Amino acid sequence: MLIPKTAQKILNASTIELMLDRMAFQALELTYGDDELVILGIEPGGGLTIAKEIGTKIEQFDSTKQIQFSTISVHKPEPLKESIIIKNDINLNNKTILIIDDVGNTGRTLFYALQPLTHFNPKKIIIAILVDRTHKTFPINADIVGFPIATTLNEHIIVNIENNKAEGAYLF
Repeated sequence: MLIPKTAQKILNASTIELMLDRMAFQALELTYGDDELVILGIEPGGGLTIAKEIGTKIEQFDSTKQIQFSTISVHKPEPLKESIIIKNDINLNNKTILIIDDVGNTGRTLFYALQPLTHFNPKKIIIAILVDRTHKTFPINADIVGFPIATTLNEHIIVNIENNKAEGAYLF
């Protein structure tokens, strides 16, 4: 999605980097004692990029933790229009799962992203969101939030990804 010229930059790359460090530490705290961690980035959008950045930081902070990456593909405008799938054939039974998205709004995307996990018996599910808006209409709250922000219903937020890094977050 193109960023409108009228958009206000609310987070820059260095601020996002600090938030991702903190989010990685929080993920480590919430997964203390777990040898394995499956990180699932929500796509399309910046969820996969944010997931990879957090996962890389977790690996740097704790080299003993076994980390697997994958994605959950959700058709965001109409979640039931297409199958919601977890890419790669990962066994999620008795695993700690960290689901990551770039922007949280109503909770709808996360609600549907949890659907394929019902076919497994995970040990724990943790949700992390870089920018979390406060318009929940589904009963889904993130365990780890980089930046909470109250917006109007008519405003939008985009996390801009360049060269596989979060460059900034924009409000318009």
